[in-house]
Order: sequence, then structure tokens, then C-alpha cells
Amino acid sequence: MDLTNPLHLILTLFAGLAALALSIWLIVFFVKPSRSRDVLSLAIPFSFIGRKNRKHHVFVGISPYSKLLAAHLLQDWEMENKKSDQGRILFVNLTDHFNPLAERQLQKELGSSRVRLFHAMPADVLTLRGLRSWLFNKRTSLYLFADTEEVNVQLLTQATSNPDIKAKVFFYSDELNGFDALVASTGSRVRTLNPHQMAFRHLTLQRPELMPFNFVKKAVGADGEPLGYVTDGLHALVIGFGNTGQEAVRFLYEFGSFVGKDLQRAPMSVKVYDPSLEAQLGAFLESAPQLKGDKAFTWCAESAGSVAFWDEFAQARFNYIIVAMDDGPKNLQMAISLLQAAARSGRDLSSMLILVRYWQESAKIREIIKSYNEAFDASVLHCFGNTQDIWSSDVISGRRLKNVAQLFDENRRLMGIDETWDERKERLSKPGKNQLRNQLQLRREQAMDVARAVYLPTFYAFAPKRQPDADQMQYLAALEHLHWMHALAVMGYCDGPMDDLARRHPDMVPYPELKSDKYKHMGLLAVKSMLTLKKGE
Repeated sequence: MDLTNPLHLILTLFAGLAALALSIWLIVFFVKPSRSRDVLSLAIPFSFIGRKNRKHHVFVGISPYSKLLAAHLLQDWEMENKKSDQGRILFVNLTDHFNPLAERQLQKELGSSRVRLFHAMPADVLTLRGLRSWLFNKRTSLYLFADTEEVNVQLLTQATSNPDIKAKVFFYSDELNGFDALVASTGSRVRTLNPHQMAFRHLTLQRPELMPFNFVKKAVGADGEPLGYVTDGLHALVIGFGNTGQEAVRFLYEFGSFVGKDLQRAPMSVKVYDPSLEAQLGAFLESAPQLKGDKAFTWCAESAGSVAFWDEFAQARFNYIIVAMDDGPKNLQMAISLLQAAARSGRDLSSMLILVRYWQESAKIREIIKSYNEAFDASVLHCFGNTQDIWSSDVISGRRLKNVAQLFDENRRLMGIDETWDERKERLSKPGKNQLRNQLQLRREQAMDVARAVYLPTFYAFAPKRQPDADQMQYLAALEHLHWMHALAVMGYCDGPMDDLARRHPDMVPYPELKSDKYKHMGLLAVKSMLTLKKGE
């Protein structure tokens, strides 16, 4: 090559610079430790094209939960085998102490070279050069697992106030109601990861045989087909009113309420025992004011081990029991005592369920439960909420539920609302004068669509195999409305003039009392959509 030629000289210089840049990139990514990648901006242009359209997961904070979820995601990727869609698993260790071996140790623990590790103090996490292009990608999921909720709140505020960050945000919090208002104000791309809520979400998604609809008496016709209502409702007992116990009450209110022959809610009873209940009850009822004064609930601020409790248990007809006093051993001991007491009093164990909240369900625990069920010749005892089960990508992401929820868009079009899920999201996410009100409306509407998708197994239990007649359609519409109303109630809504800021909705009344023919019509459309989905199974 003639270097006296200006064109040849320029090309040679350009080739030399490109080779130098490539060498630096190779050194940074394959030789030098993670610390270099965190600060070297040359790393970004070379990797941006490859990562732009892939799904990436960024975990801020290294904890047993974040590593467990990452392991589930990697397993899903291996099963799906869609390499063109799979990106990286990135961890940010919240410390200024750099350990060059930490990344290899994490990769070995999770069994994948896709894992990358960064180090940063909380204030610097979202500005790391090596993370920016990931966080600017709307296909990225950002999980906030800091050691303290204060740091998580700080990171959540930073992530949602920066318009360049497009990633979906998952905010970990162990408190049920601690940050509801903050999360609700951040828009629809933020979800709370709460292990107590996730325990019941896993139950509804993966364990339909343990759902309340299996433990009520359904009315059936001469042909044996369900008529859409119950002749005897749920009679539930909740022991423990900590975070899991409170979520149990919400779960029972939403999924344990059924329609009677008069189209009203069938008689049901939920009795809650906890000696420290008074310290928790006020805040709980404030978070769900529709439950205030509901005669279906009885609140008992006394121990479930008292003489009075056991005397009442011998006489009561509880058919659905949730034990949530602690993380496991104490719950199991109480559950076994309840099973023995029920057998002594001559109860029909085949129509009874005792759910035991157990965080770490071992093979030994499963063997104990199996032996007691076999000894009493009934499947009564069941664990739920096992950490290994609930931290799964299906429970976390809700992708399957969202896909089902979007199928109900047809109802909106039939009502003259020609707007898809994504179009609604775009319209209500725009900044402006009513931004907060719009965000709350969007969260409510999306939550109701997802709630309907979760409710499908319960609904199908009351739907006949053939086309329902006019009476059955009314019962199914009343059932759909009852669930809609109770799902909204556990979000904190109560009856009143429409106002998402104050969490009021005018249609939160029993089905026969609905004044809006439009909403009754929408209920029938929802029923028709559910029946159509059932036919397509």
C-alpha cells in the first residue's frame, strides 16, 4: 500500500484505530475484571447492537431471592432455547469493595457464563456506563433487591423519574402496604414483589385443586350441570394475622365469595385469630375499607391455642383453614392439631382443607404431611408458599396472565372502545395535568383485566359444559360482578362517585342493585368471552 497516497494513509490510520479499539474491548470484556467494564465507555458501542432487542435482567442487590429468581430465568431460557431473544443476567453488588473473583463465583453458583457482575454504591447504580444501554431498553427488567427498603425506595424514585430509563421495574418489599401509594404513582411499568402476595398468586396459578371453589356446595341441575350458584358458601378460618394472614383474608374475600340463588353473595364466614390482631387490624381495614363492617368477618384477638378456641373449633363447620403464624414449624404443628381435632369431632375430612404456610418445604416436611394424610385417609394437609416455588419467572412476570387478559379486549371493542391493551397504556401514560389520576386509572383497569384472567378456573367450575341458558347466564354474570367488586375492594376501592385518586367506584354494589344497564351488559360480555376461551382450550 502506498502510504504517500493520502487516501491510503487515512485508510491505514482508520484500520489501526479500529484494531486498537477492538483490542481494548476484548481486554475489557474477556481479560480485565468487572471493575473495568463498569467505567469504560468504549464497552458500550460494541455491545449495544447485540443487546438492543434481547431480554435482559438486571438485579440490584445480591440476595437469596435475587439469585433464586435468576436461576429460574436461566432454566427457562435453557428450556425455551430461543437464543436470539436471550440476553444477560446482570447483578450489581451494592458495595465499593471490589472482589475480582466474585463474578466467577456467581457464574459458578448459577451455572451460566451469561451472568455479569458490577459493583457500585446505591447512588451510582443507575448511572453506571456499563448498564445504561440495558436500562434504556424497554425489554429489560430491573429488579430492586437492596438490603434495606430505604435504598430500594431511593432506587425506585431514581428509575421512574429518569425519562431515559425504559426498563420494567420490580420493587421488592416484605411489607404488604408499606409503599402502595409510592408504587401506584410510578405508572404501570412498576410491580411490587412481595413474598406473601406471591405465595397466594402461586396458589391461584399452579394449585387450582386447592382453590376455595372446590370446598363449597354448588347447585346443580337434573343433568348434573352446575347452575352458577352455591347452596352453601365458604366457612374459613385464618390463624395468624401477620403479613401472610392479612393476604390470606384478601385472598378469601376475592376467591372465596360466591353467588347464592338470590343473585346476592351467598352466606360465608371468615374467622381470624391472632392475639396481636388489634395492633394490625386498623391499618389493614384502612387499606381495604370495603371490608369494614362486613358481617362475614369475625376478628378474634386471642390465641388459637386457648380452651375457648378448641371448644369452638369442635362445634364449628370450617371447611377452609389457613395457618400462617410463622414461617413453618409452628404452622405445621398447629395444622396437625387441627386435623386431629376435626377427626375426633367426626368431621367429614374429604370436604375440608388445611393450608400450611411453609417458607422452606423440605423432603422431610413433605413426608410428614403425606403420612398424616394417609393415616386419616384424606388429602387435608397441604403446604403453600414454598420459597423455591413462588420465586419463579411465571409468578413474577405475569406474562401468561397478561396474554389471557389481553384476550378480553374484545369486550371493550363491543362496547365501542376501540383500544388495545398497549394503546390504553400509551394514552394513560402520557405526562400532563392529570398524570397521577391517569396512572391510577391505568393500574386499576389493568389489574381488573389480570384479575379476570386469574379467576378463570373458578368461573369455569360454575359454567356448564353446554351453552348456558338465560338463568345460568344471569348467575354467571352475577358471579363475575361479585369477583370484580371484591378484586377491586382488596385494592382499596369502596363504593362512591368515580374517583381513582380517592379509590371510589360507583358500581361496587351487589349485582341486583346495579343501576347501570351498561355495566350489566359488560358483565354479560365478559361471561361470553370467558365461555369462548373455555371452548378454545
